[in-house]
Amino acid sequence: MKADLEDLLDMYKPEALLFATFDQTPLDTPSLIREYFTNFLSREEVGVELAPQTITHIQLGEGTSSSTGLYTFFFKENDQLIRHKARFTFIFNEENSGSILHHHSSVIPS
Repeated sequence: MKADLEDLLDMYKPEALLFATFDQTPLDTPSLIREYFTNFLSREEVGVELAPQTITHIQLGEGTSSSTGLYTFFFKENDQLIRHKARFTFIFNEENSGSILHHHSSVIPS
């Protein structure tokens, strides 16, 4: 998990803002983003499935783009696999690594 966590965190710029799927508070520091993903990835059988047909990429300006779409989070809880359909928006700085400037993810209401 550690290598996966570090690879994930390396995608976020230090000034990135994360509106996380399973947190009520905007996460606006690297330490808060680390804490969120550490907790999330510690769940049993955790994963995410992208819905590729829903993903849209838009060039916003020179070196900046966005991606939106749908995905499903899953993890085991009380010996049962739980699935949460969610939607996302990413804003990227394409000029260097650690490119995520903004990430908003929310559960799709049923």
